[in-house]
Amino acid sequence: MHFCRIVDDIADEIKNKRLKIEKLKSWKKKINNIFESKKLKSSIEKELKIAVEKFQLERLDFYAIIDGMMMDAKSDIKFPKKKNLELYCDRVAVAVGYLSIRIFGLSKKEKKYAFYLGRAFQLTNIVRDFYEDLKRGRCYIASEYLSIYGVKKDIKTIMHDPKLQNILQDILHEANIFFEKSNIEAKKISKKQIIASEIMKTFYKAIHTKMFKKKIDIEKKIKLNYFQKIYILVLFAVRY
Repeated sequence: MHFCRIVDDIADEIKNKRLKIEKLKSWKKKINNIFESKKLKSSIEKELKIAVEKFQLERLDFYAIIDGMMMDAKSDIKFPKKKNLELYCDRVAVAVGYLSIRIFGLSKKEKKYAFYLGRAFQLTNIVRDFYEDLKRGRCYIASEYLSIYGVKKDIKTIMHDPKLQNILQDILHEANIFFEKSNIEAKKISKKQIIASEIMKTFYKAIHTKMFKKKIDIEKKIKLNYFQKIYILVLFAVRY
């Protein structure tokens, strides 16, 4: 969704903190204008309004995504409490899933599927993007994980702590539980309605598998190559 890309870029690419916050607040006003049927200025706002009306998208899901980006914009997140990390995941990933299921033609009954998938994706992202985030002065590892292994909350030293691998594996284990729960929920839904999300899940699970129960090369971002992506797409073409 173009909207998600825009607000994500604001949080990640704009260096000036005040400007980030202003732009995100501006987007909240734009979303409000869409739902209040006020005059819209840009083409993206007009496109969003069409999508909102066509798929009955909910205002609070858009707000949640912006609020998640605002968490990044206000300060670099470092070793949050687990409940705050879960809130962040629900805003930047689960809320996107809630919008997506509406576009797929699903109802609120399928929100569990979107919830589990969003959590699985974001936890996988935290491990995959750990090094990149660290270079930006961020670390999304919950402080509770550090306490378990006696690791200091120090963004400068965590990279070289031998217990880091254990922590990353614990996060991937949690992600795996959410992947499994999403599989259970997926069986209750028409396959044709969730092809797009199931393809994305397969991509993410493949990345997850490359890291899970293995020693992770932290400085190397795990990706799928061209042939791996094509293989997954061909599998879905045959199945569906």
